[in-house]
Amino acid sequence: LGINSTILAGICVFLGGACDPTTWRRDVAMPLLDGAGVPYFNPQVSDWSAEFEKEVEAPAKRNASHHIFVIDGQTRAIASALEATEYAMKRPRGTVFLVVNDIADGLEIKGQTITGRELQDLNRARAYVRAMARDNDVPIYGSVEDAVAAVIAACKN
Repeated sequence: LGINSTILAGICVFLGGACDPTTWRRDVAMPLLDGAGVPYFNPQVSDWSAEFEKEVEAPAKRNASHHIFVIDGQTRAIASALEATEYAMKRPRGTVFLVVNDIADGLEIKGQTITGRELQDLNRARAYVRAMARDNDVPIYGSVEDAVAAVIAACKN
């Protein structure tokens, strides 16, 4: 897959969370991290595969000293919420940075309107992520900008 293991070892931040249809990495996090000179790994690629996940993404995730997980109002992926909870519970304090926003009633995501029971379940999962984060002293930020600013400060220290 052409990724040098030395590059993966030098990553400070893993940009976690669901990838589709979110654009927070490209629009917010990456420009801020680039501007601060903080190395990161972006798992959102056009040719994602199980091989990429195993050979590139998983080592980057393991080697990163800090992890940002964004579960925003466009995220339907329950697996992303589970992954954020896992990292909040098992990583050392000060290494996980979360943004968890509820989905608004009636929001359309990829052609489907989110309402009723689905909305309740998705937002209940978010409440659980926030509760587990609070129980493990993991900070929850209201915006990607705030989480990135905090992770930049952590990487610079």
